[in-house]
Amino acid sequence: MKTLQLHSFHQSKGAKFASFAGWEMPLSYGSSIDEHLLTREKATYFDVSHMGEIEVKGKEATEFLSFVLTQNIKKFPTGKGIYSPLCNHQGGTIDDLICYKINEENYFLCVNASNTEKDFQHLLENSNKFECQVDNVSENFGQIAVQGPRSEEILCAVFGDKISSLQKMDFGSFIFNSFEVMVARTGYTGEDGYELYCQQNAMLGVAEALDNLSLASGAGWAGLAARDSLRLEAGFPLYGHELSEEISPLQAGLKWSVDMNKKNFIGKKALTEQLHDASMPVVKYFWVQGRRIPRAGAPISDSNSQVGRTLSGGYSPCTGQPIGSALISTKIDTKLGDCYFADVRGTMVEITTCAPILRELKKK
Repeated sequence: MKTLQLHSFHQSKGAKFASFAGWEMPLSYGSSIDEHLLTREKATYFDVSHMGEIEVKGKEATEFLSFVLTQNIKKFPTGKGIYSPLCNHQGGTIDDLICYKINEENYFLCVNASNTEKDFQHLLENSNKFECQVDNVSENFGQIAVQGPRSEEILCAVFGDKISSLQKMDFGSFIFNSFEVMVARTGYTGEDGYELYCQQNAMLGVAEALDNLSLASGAGWAGLAARDSLRLEAGFPLYGHELSEEISPLQAGLKWSVDMNKKNFIGKKALTEQLHDASMPVVKYFWVQGRRIPRAGAPISDSNSQVGRTLSGGYSPCTGQPIGSALISTKIDTKLGDCYFADVRGTMVEITTCAPILRELKKK
């Protein structure tokens, strides 16, 4: 089991730990519901140093990444990050990641912790026809996410007012105690926020600087439990649940992240076929009538037969009700507001399909 460099720091903050993707990670520092709401209302800090980092460099780095990723890397500008699935030839999802363009010959990828080695090998195997180099640099970096409405204010206090010039998905290099820190205006909570990619020997100083601002800003540390409920409210997929090698980006509702106009990319043929497959199961989000929470794997039925399975289930602190996601067959006419039943340990619980909860809350 791997431990974070800041493990002792998190212990001193009262963290409760849990195993995740081969790492011992902070699960919460108290109430995960309070941490969730603090993220929505003020700001929280997440140590996500378990995430993987891969560099792609070389004359044909752009062409290579446009071939292996579903997004068109040739289109987006320097200084920007872009979310993209990484697919296999069957259209299944190997991973979903953020690709940061430092320049035309230098890219930095942030990948999911559990998939780092798999992603690295896949990229390495497919790079041999391109003039580029692929390196797994995960051991060199730690990462802290600062998320919530007050995140800009907090980071301006740490790095200076130039942080405000970063727009959504922008990134830049900033100096902290003589260390270079890559700050990206990205995140996975549904709130404005940033992700800080730090050299390992800079991590403690950055963590302490953020912690010292907690009293003035009202911010605090948050763990994996809040991170999961935040992303589920926002309708963001978690790899291994809403995305997998059996669930494509199109099935997950991520058509916007697949550029079908590209001449060629890994998985294009299979994804093109999926576009015309009216029977393809798709991911739907739902809310629950009552208090029982359908968990991953719980069968989903209509009034006649099983039509799918639960992918994620949890509690929405912002609405006070259970929510989740499911893979549901499109052989039936599935639309928002439709009712189904989830089998929760032998009890049939009514669920209603909906847009991600946070999207509806933001409209109000």
